Amino acid sequence: MEVYENIKQYAQKCITDEIISCKKHKWACQRFLNDADRFETDQEYPYCWNEESAQNIINWFKLLRHSKGILAGKPIELTEWQQFRICQLYGWKRKKDGRRRFKKTFTEVARKNAKSQEEAGIALYETSVISTKNKEVCEMYTAGVKRDQSKIVFNEAGLMMRNSPLRGKFNVTRDSITHIRSGSFIKPLSKEDGKSGDGTNPAGLVLDEFHQHPTTEFYDLGLGANTKEPLLMIITTAGMDLTYPCYVTEYTYCSKILDPDSDVENEEYLVDICELDPEDYEDISRLDDESLWEKANPIRMTYEEGKEKIRGEYKIAKEIPEHMTAFLTKCLNVWVQAKENGYMDMAKWKACEVEEILIDTRGMRVYVGFDMSAKTDLTSIAFIIPYKSGEFDAEGKEIVKYIVYSHSFIPNREKLMERKAKDKVDYDAWERMGRKEDVRSFLAVQNFSACPSPICGIMVASKSKGRENFQSRTIKPNPHIRKAFCTKMQGAFCISK
Repeated sequence: MEVYENIKQYAQKCITDEIISCKKHKWACQRFLNDADRFETDQEYPYCWNEESAQNIINWFKLLRHSKGILAGKPIELTEWQQFRICQLYGWKRKKDGRRRFKKTFTEVARKNAKSQEEAGIALYETSVISTKNKEVCEMYTAGVKRDQSKIVFNEAGLMMRNSPLRGKFNVTRDSITHIRSGSFIKPLSKEDGKSGDGTNPAGLVLDEFHQHPTTEFYDLGLGANTKEPLLMIITTAGMDLTYPCYVTEYTYCSKILDPDSDVENEEYLVDICELDPEDYEDISRLDDESLWEKANPIRMTYEEGKEKIRGEYKIAKEIPEHMTAFLTKCLNVWVQAKENGYMDMAKWKACEVEEILIDTRGMRVYVGFDMSAKTDLTSIAFIIPYKSGEFDAEGKEIVKYIVYSHSFIPNREKLMERKAKDKVDYDAWERMGRKEDVRSFLAVQNFSACPSPICGIMVASKSKGRENFQSRTIKPNPHIRKAFCTKMQGAFCISK
């Protein structure tokens, strides 16, 4: 099994740094080697490797043509990195029915590493080879935040068939590419399609540059399709808004799937992340080492023109610091919070999260902050407990750290859906994840008439996470808060942060 063995050798080279790789790509390689070991030694392992299917997808791309750059017009030869992922997608099969193991794929890599070309080639393969094999019509859709973005992969599929022997098997029009024999098609989606989803039954959905998507509207279209071998494919670069679904849910979840120390498993999700490791850019001067760029650019750093373009962007970023964020995200695939006037760096906030508080907080002072609401806004409360950490700064002073608990409340399910639409936050998902609970009776301070700064701080004797007996002291409340009164909120929803 030549392809299978080649992929094993590639994975081993990445793990040993013979091929320079980031930590998460090494985890992806180790995941494959673990799967290979189970396939070879465990008869109960539910998946098997189909060498013919793995070779077929390599041969398929050879029938397509590069549409841009110095290779324009030449057959597409998949690189080792591309074969590592794409051949896994088609090589691993379920023993029970011979169908594809992976139903979802997530690949995150720096820009200009042939993402659109890869997506387009797979979309053409699904609508022709896979649909014919399964004897069904395959609806394949491409989705971006705007229709022009949705058409990037769609247009690339058409361009790749120029001078290709496959051209006569497809009917290409402005708005669709149809496989003549099976009737399967590829179409780009509009923003309205994402909101309604009416009439679609996607056997395949390509989410292009998912980091730009403020909601999961398109993502949700790919769930629950009535087809034999569904495929939801996400290929993206890192972004600059850490509140969007790509970072908050998908990137975080996929990182856990790869992490060998995590208990998160998903045998039907194929994941690969190629990025710089945090220690590579904590000191920006380290970026002078061009070998580090290879971690996020498995294709672009293999040819001189690609290297030169990254060098040019880096030179500009060093001379104009305001461009460094864009360089880190686009060229090195690093998530960077860059939202203008953003209140907080969400990556740093996330890094402070712990599973368990090991400090006995009984008898300690607690600061309680309230952020009130009028109608549909979140009503929030936070408990902040300062404590001496036992660590000392350079001047020998003991460092004070803080324990923070916070909850937010939404009046009822009707308001929940209203907030979901306004905030572009999937509160329903939080509920399924156990981060939101139904509170049937809750006293909330509401209805303020002039409150430019609605946060009021007090120190109270309170109870949090089973801890009580805090020291009590009152702090003068915000003078702008007037006519506050307590009112029961029936069916309120409590969101734990």
